[in-house]
Amino acid sequence: MWKVMIADDEMYMLEAMEKLINWEKMDCQLVFKAQNGQELIRQLKIEVPDIVITDIKMPLVNGIEVAQYIYEHMLPTKVIILSAYADFEYAQEAIAYDVCGYIIKTSAIEMLPEMIQKAIGKMSKPSEDEKDEDGCSEDILGKLQKYVNAHYTEKLTLAQIAKDIHANGSYLSRLYKMKTGQNLFDSINKMRIEKAKELMLSGYKVYEAAQMVGIDDVSYFSRVFKKYEGCSPREYEKK
Repeated sequence: MWKVMIADDEMYMLEAMEKLINWEKMDCQLVFKAQNGQELIRQLKIEVPDIVITDIKMPLVNGIEVAQYIYEHMLPTKVIILSAYADFEYAQEAIAYDVCGYIIKTSAIEMLPEMIQKAIGKMSKPSEDEKDEDGCSEDILGKLQKYVNAHYTEKLTLAQIAKDIHANGSYLSRLYKMKTGQNLFDSINKMRIEKAKELMLSGYKVYEAAQMVGIDDVSYFSRVFKKYEGCSPREYEKK
């Protein structure tokens, strides 16, 4: 299923998107809701969704800044901007960050399904240019897997991986999703947590295991660990 995150500082809008849109029908799963862009970006560091739907005006971090973060970190995520009619011109500033589309909030519930399908269509069909540039998909995946196995203990970004294996970053992430059914960084984090568990059982402390699998921030490591194991690293040690 396609993973979707939404952000809006108006609770009624979050609830409307969650309850009035038939996510299952579009083969989508709503995995996270945020009331500001800062919460959303914090979650993006833990898991990478396929689609982000964000209000343009929010406290702490606004929708354009969310789009900028996704663009600059080369995340394989399509962004849909929600804006009030008066803010629509302002919303178009996000065009520099490859936003998938804009929707006026008053018609959001009616228009979002169509826009989501548009975003899914773009992710599902790599262009001929991308195919030509990246060559054989199986060859790319082979290179990718070898690279991840060799470098998962380092701080990885999609941009760095794509550069090192000479592939197009956006196509690379979509190809991996299509072939495996998983997001690339979900797979990398799962690998890191499995290795961290081995290290902890061998006597290494939590912060040492975290650093050895490429995660320096212990609180971030704990959130990722709990996501995949259902318990904190400390709780795991006591089992």
